[in-house]
Amino acid sequence: MYRVVTDFVRPEKSWVDRAAKVHVCLAGIEVGPRQCVAGAIKPLRQDWKICGPAFTVRPEYADDSLMSRVATKYCKPGDVLVIDAGGRTDCSNFGASMAGGAKENGCVGVVVDGVVLTGQMLREREGLPIFCRGTVNRNRGAEKPGWLNSPVICGGVIVYPGDLVLGDDDGVVVVPRDRVAEIIPKVEAAGEKSWAGRVSGVPYDQRSKSEDKLRSLPGVVFE
Repeated sequence: MYRVVTDFVRPEKSWVDRAAKVHVCLAGIEVGPRQCVAGAIKPLRQDWKICGPAFTVRPEYADDSLMSRVATKYCKPGDVLVIDAGGRTDCSNFGASMAGGAKENGCVGVVVDGVVLTGQMLREREGLPIFCRGTVNRNRGAEKPGWLNSPVICGGVIVYPGDLVLGDDDGVVVVPRDRVAEIIPKVEAAGEKSWAGRVSGVPYDQRSKSEDKLRSLPGVVFE
C-alpha cells in the first residue's frame, strides 16, 4: 500500500530559526554519527545552506519523478524535501521544473540521495539549494507511485517527517524532531565555547590539551 501523507508535525519555528545560525559540523558532533548523511551528498553550489523540517519523498522506482512532482504541491513554507533515491547515480527523479514548483510553495531546500537533472539551471536560475550526489542526463518518466511523508533512508540516515534537516558545505545532518530542543542548545554552546577560546589569547595547543592527552596514551614515546 502506498501512503501519501500530506501533512505532519513540524518543530517550532523558534527552534528552526535558532538552528539556522549554527555550524552544521557541530550539530553532527552533538547529535552523533548515525545522524550524519553520507559525505558524498553535497550542495550543488558551495555557498548554499539549508535548515528546515523534512518533507520526505520515497518513490518506488528511483528513476521516476512522479512522487517528487506531487511533493512540490504539498510542501509548506520552510520545508526541506528529502528524497530517497536509493543512492543511484545512473538516473534521476528531480530537476529544475520540480525545484521551481517547490520554491513556489516556500520550500527552502532539497536533499536527494541520488543525482539530479538540469544542474546548470538549478545552480543559476532556480536559486533553491540542492544537496545531492551529482548530476546526470536522464530519468525514466513520471508514472510510478510511492510514498510521501513516511520514513526514508537518505545517505544512510533514517529520516522521519518533521525531523530537522541542516546542511552546508560540510554536508547534511538530521536532528530527530523530538531531540531538537535538546540538541540545538548544545550546538550553540559548543560554538560559543569554540569562539571564546579563539579570542581568549590562549594558544591553541594549551586550550586543546591535545599533547597532554597524547602523552597519556599507552605506547606513546616522545623523543
